[in-house]
Amino acid sequence: MDIDVEKLKYLLNDMEDHIGNLIDHVLSDSETDPHYSAVSTTNKIKCYIQIMTELGEKMPYRNVEEFFDFNAYTKDEYNAFEISRQKESAYYRDVQF
Repeated sequence: MDIDVEKLKYLLNDMEDHIGNLIDHVLSDSETDPHYSAVSTTNKIKCYIQIMTELGEKMPYRNVEEFFDFNAYTKDEYNAFEISRQKESAYYRDVQF
């Protein structure tokens, strides 16, 4: 199967904004009744970086923490997100990258 790289890049064009919105939702979500997944958001960041790199794009970040830094999140926001991800990962039933 041949994949049209330009169409794939087009589809991924807004992914960084989408991920940013998910991060914002995770950070403002209820700790006792969360509706947004930090694990799923982390998966999206990791997949996005890997796929864009494989497509030959030079990414300004190599991992989740660098993604946060590049997108102007504070260290405290990153740490809060990581705490949420770690708690959730104990019961998360889907794949974790």
